[in-house]
Amino acid sequence: MSKRYHDDRDYGPQSHKKPRHDERPSYPQDTSRPLRNDRNNYGDYHKPPPSHTEALAALPPPTQPLGPVPAYTPFTVAGHLPPLPDVHSSSLASASFRHKSTLTTYNRSANAHDVTYEKLEFYGDALLELLATRLLFARFPALTAGQQSQLRELLVKNETLADYARGYGFDQRVRVGDMDRMVEDAKERGNKGFNKVLGDVFEAYVAAVVLSDHEDGFAVAEKWMTALWAPKLVDAAAKERYLTPGLNILHDGPNQAKADMLGVYNPTAKAELQRRLLGGAGVKLEYEPYQKSLELKGDQLGQNRHFIAVYLTGYGYVRYVLGKGEGKNKVEAGNWAAVVAMHGGAKGFVDECEGKLGAVREAKRVAKEAKEAKEEGGAET
Repeated sequence: MSKRYHDDRDYGPQSHKKPRHDERPSYPQDTSRPLRNDRNNYGDYHKPPPSHTEALAALPPPTQPLGPVPAYTPFTVAGHLPPLPDVHSSSLASASFRHKSTLTTYNRSANAHDVTYEKLEFYGDALLELLATRLLFARFPALTAGQQSQLRELLVKNETLADYARGYGFDQRVRVGDMDRMVEDAKERGNKGFNKVLGDVFEAYVAAVVLSDHEDGFAVAEKWMTALWAPKLVDAAAKERYLTPGLNILHDGPNQAKADMLGVYNPTAKAELQRRLLGGAGVKLEYEPYQKSLELKGDQLGQNRHFIAVYLTGYGYVRYVLGKGEGKNKVEAGNWAAVVAMHGGAKGFVDECEGKLGAVREAKRVAKEAKEAKEEGGAET
């Protein structure tokens, strides 16, 4: 599988493989409140999560053409979970939940003609990567490729798929030769082993939906997964895990996002602030960390959070704090600090300093023109 380690253990009674104890530790989910920029809408954290219907409606419309797919029956979204698409093949429907250890012809090298969830998940994994890529590419063109990759990993990782599998009751339908052993092994690994199984089963089911309907299967799977993923995308935006204009529009609305510039990431904010304030003698801007960076957990495991403040020296002040920002790297955090400086609590002060700089520049321009006029007049006489 793409970014998730592959579980090749056998759960059948014929297997003599010992449980592995060298797996990576299972990290607890981070339930603390996510870090945010200096905004005044902290009440968002107490809002209940949106339903799939609300979240699907909140997603931005597609902006990139992806090519036509075959027509299919209208799709409706339930409040709890989107309806589970049918698998139009009894053999594929059964194989989606069947481990190779349940086969009468079970052997260490699986029969090429036996279809199990292990084989189907190979295809389903690639399908989910493609579906998530199409969704992000079409609806979030403002995201960088790196940000799109981070969001895609959030959508297709084992924990996400295992949650969906439990929601649809897949955990009650899995058929494994030695279920007791699998459950015990899952306990030893902090339930990570069973999450891997459920993630594979979910991928296998997606593959079965597509393979069992050659005309409409892909379109059905795409609509289903778009509705299923919508709340997770909206949640990521609401908690500002991915600070970009495209995602802020999800909860602010297009007009509000334009008006509330404090909530819109500007990749050139530092350069803009510099143009507005620098030019006078002894005036300088300094960007420095105001606290140590943090390594994030949960959905953002492996990412870091950096904290940068921007200080102004000049206009009668020494190291005046204009704003503080947070970001996935120092550049992003610095730009957020500049955004806060220009549109946050120090906005009036920045405007005042810009006005002083403008007055100085205007005085210099007038003096220069007067000098040039004087020199021209002296040359004529």
